[in-house]
Amino acid sequence: MAIQELSQKKWILPPLNIDLQTKISDSLRISPVLSQMLINRGLADVASARTFLQSNLSLLSDPMLLPDIDKSSKRIIDALSKGEKITVYGDYDVDGISATALMVQCLETLSRLYWNQKSTIDYYIPDRLDEGYGLSIEAIGMLCETGTKVIITVDCGVNSFEEAKFARGKGIDLIITDHHEPCGELPEAGGGERCQSGCDSAFGLINPKLAASNYPFRDLSGVGVAFMLAWVLGQSASTSTDHLSGRVSRTGNKKVANEFKDFLMNAMGLVALGTIADVVPLKQENRILAKYGLSSLQHSDNPGINALKEVAGLKDKKIYSHHVGFCLGPRINAAGRVGNARKGVEMLTARRAETAREIALYLEGENKKRQKIQSDILESARKKVLNDVDFNSDMAIIISDDNWHKGVIGVVASRLASEFYRPVIIIAIDGEVGHGSARSIPNFHLHNALVECQEFSRDRKLLISFGGHAQAAGLRILKKDISEFKRIFNTISIGQMRKEDLIPVQNIDIEVKLSSISRSLLEELKCLLPHGEGNPVPVFATRDISIVGQIRRFGVNGKHLGFYVRQGDVSFKAVAFGMGDKIESLSGNNGKYSITYVLRHPFQKETNNLSNYNSVMYRENVEIEIKDIST
Repeated sequence: MAIQELSQKKWILPPLNIDLQTKISDSLRISPVLSQMLINRGLADVASARTFLQSNLSLLSDPMLLPDIDKSSKRIIDALSKGEKITVYGDYDVDGISATALMVQCLETLSRLYWNQKSTIDYYIPDRLDEGYGLSIEAIGMLCETGTKVIITVDCGVNSFEEAKFARGKGIDLIITDHHEPCGELPEAGGGERCQSGCDSAFGLINPKLAASNYPFRDLSGVGVAFMLAWVLGQSASTSTDHLSGRVSRTGNKKVANEFKDFLMNAMGLVALGTIADVVPLKQENRILAKYGLSSLQHSDNPGINALKEVAGLKDKKIYSHHVGFCLGPRINAAGRVGNARKGVEMLTARRAETAREIALYLEGENKKRQKIQSDILESARKKVLNDVDFNSDMAIIISDDNWHKGVIGVVASRLASEFYRPVIIIAIDGEVGHGSARSIPNFHLHNALVECQEFSRDRKLLISFGGHAQAAGLRILKKDISEFKRIFNTISIGQMRKEDLIPVQNIDIEVKLSSISRSLLEELKCLLPHGEGNPVPVFATRDISIVGQIRRFGVNGKHLGFYVRQGDVSFKAVAFGMGDKIESLSGNNGKYSITYVLRHPFQKETNNLSNYNSVMYRENVEIEIKDIST
């Protein structure tokens, strides 16, 4: 029997596995509640549950298992030893900017440690508005003219076939590091060798998603892949210099110099920024990188990171994953959305605190500008959805406009996908070309749908270009083709989704009595940190509760609610964000409710006398944040 009786969401409660729950709980000496949380996250035995809770760096896979990483690292070390110019080619989002900063600092550190800063290390970030995503022939040509001999891409390039061919023709060795889905067959590489990259003429491509990859974890972020290359470069540099100096090689131990090891540990803060902001699953290796990276962010000596934390109001505060997603990430992203994305890299690689703070303040201003533009587009797009979209026939929302800023439409698409709970593609038209950002819901794979859409017609390609993941993607399309694209995409959507898939889902970890909630449980749940995609904050459900005392509204325009919930002789303070409009229905109902909620530390104590209400035992050291409520 479902807990829920009335709600706009479909509540999903996984079945309890009491036997496994008890086994994990007894073996690891944790509560049955935490044990069930681990089971819900796909951990089906004691060993995997223990590994999840430990999440040690020693559990990271050998980066040498990544395709092309060995020969690519050797080419980069060769370039450093010869003093050749190397350019890091990044992307303008947080993942790409943090990956660019990491790789630039990695190469500069190695060049200083082993070759007395012999090489010129540069970076290039394409302009989102003028150039768009990824490699471009024009940019490669310009880099060639400036003397670049090796280009290392980060967070882009896996499908840049023509660009790779052009780079080769210019005598540039192109090393692509990426984590996006590859398209097409694996062509033959130059020189008769089989190219593992899937990108014709590239020197190599390092991507865990390639069919040729032996790396056991496929879901690294772009900066995660860059970190693995940096790790191997540290090993290769140590081995190379040992060999040249006649010292015994330490390749068998895969050691790196102590100073470079310190660099890698500090660089994990950058890995956390990109990994969390790019919303890749925080499981297995991503969880390890994010866990240690958040600690690195908190204790960082990087002037750019510290300046960023200061302008975000996080100076001297403990850094959690939501701080990256909602405070730090958007400020870095703002540079690429409405300003100059290079500023993000400049800040993260700055050596002087004054320089870093100046750039951080610039990013703060750009973020405020982005928020205003985004708010205006969101209002315009919402009206267009309500007026133009037929929710009875259209499974996906596809809207376009000539006046939208293409730098912020991704955020707007995400908001609308959450609000209307269906795939959303927003297209900003610039002249005859539309630039689209797409966001999806759990049961619909965006990238696969775009591949199918592109293959729908054999006569011509409907999209100029596209790329992305299951839940987020980008595309370019001619303005005249948007109507046809909308028709075809909706046809594909109808074939892949059911009406039930468009009902918002509230996933629940476990049903409990209020008497099971305690401060010790709240503390124990910290073992699950850091939270993010694939490892959400634990959600509880309790039925047959009463609302006691006065329900009050707070926040701007009374948007939120505060009240107490009671079950038996136990009650907790509760807050319900964004539910201010429910006050009348809740106030006029003296019956029982079912609630879903998360636990949190209270922000402040109540000053009224609710804690003495009918001699009920109120537990003020834990607060309930309501996610959904049903009568």
